[in-house]
Amino acid sequence: VQINYVLSLPSGEVLEKRVGIDFRMASASMNEIHCSKAIQKSLLSLKPNTTVKLACRSDYAAGDSGNKELGIPARADVLVHMDLLQIYEFEDVGKKASWEENLVMKKAIKAVRSRVCPGFDGTWCKVKLLSATVGQEEKLSEEVMVNSVVGNGEMCDALEAVCACMRKGEVALVTVKPIPSLYLPGVPNLEVPAESGNVVFKLEMVDFGNPPPEEGPSDSTDLLEFCQKQKERGSAHFKAGRVRLAYERYSRVVALLPRYKRPLGSTTSVEVFEDPEERQAGEELKNTCRLNLAACALKLDLAYSAARFCDEVLKEDPKNVKALYRRAQGLLGSNDFEEAQRDCKAVLEIEPANKDARLLMQKVRQAEKEQLKMQKEQFGASLVRKLA
Repeated sequence: VQINYVLSLPSGEVLEKRVGIDFRMASASMNEIHCSKAIQKSLLSLKPNTTVKLACRSDYAAGDSGNKELGIPARADVLVHMDLLQIYEFEDVGKKASWEENLVMKKAIKAVRSRVCPGFDGTWCKVKLLSATVGQEEKLSEEVMVNSVVGNGEMCDALEAVCACMRKGEVALVTVKPIPSLYLPGVPNLEVPAESGNVVFKLEMVDFGNPPPEEGPSDSTDLLEFCQKQKERGSAHFKAGRVRLAYERYSRVVALLPRYKRPLGSTTSVEVFEDPEERQAGEELKNTCRLNLAACALKLDLAYSAARFCDEVLKEDPKNVKALYRRAQGLLGSNDFEEAQRDCKAVLEIEPANKDARLLMQKVRQAEKEQLKMQKEQFGASLVRKLA
């Protein structure tokens, strides 16, 4: 929410005054203002354009120690005069696309009450890009109207993630971490200097088509065909270097292909695919996507996640060479050298002529030596020997 805030003593002395600040309702401690817990409680029952005056006990203010910087005496009660200006809705749209947290944050400044969003499954949308700023610098010379199919990659990764989660008529401010692959390539093709601050977009979702069901097609054959197409979309993104878009599509396929489902109104679970051939095809497609997710995770320096995707494949196919090799890469990235060497040896037992596995084994051993050398320099040889 957005509030005006005035902190004062019962005598009337004003200690702090702040105008138009964003207050995060999810966690009071995230807000760097006094009496945040009391403010959070009062906001739960307020409507926009409401003014309140709160009398806060010392335990809601500066406690027994007081605050010399603001001039709050020890164990002093305080008053908060607050205006609730607007209610915003924050959403981590990057996380909803299966990416890391806090990469792309959406703040709805004109919220729309609806559950229907375009999603990534191929729905067209019409979106108006109102502004794009880096710090105080405006990067757009004029508003841009974009007609696009969400998830196809015409827009930059950040805007693809945002548009997938917007309601018709919604206006939002979108804060994007300064990672070039989030805003290039794709509309609006921003040229942002290295080491710049966050990119902030303002956009409006004007219109979009009818999105397909979130749970995918109800018919098992259609579901399998749909998932195959989504996997192919992901592979096209991966080849084009749009790794995060590929990651989202592969994650979507895995989510759509559980082994069992519970029909509406039923208390028991049944196989998603009754036909044995379709069931096998579904499992193979899911494992292919898990291997592809591991490849994406390695590209994004998510070594731990890469290893975990491979774990899922190896549960069903312990001798899968790709899974063993990519897990070894993930374990190397996590500095788990012993397990990485074990996986390399397992690959070489299956394929003795595998050059990639031999090269990776050398990398693992070299990385282990370098880490041991660094530890000796930092902690001393005797301590390192004890730890070993």
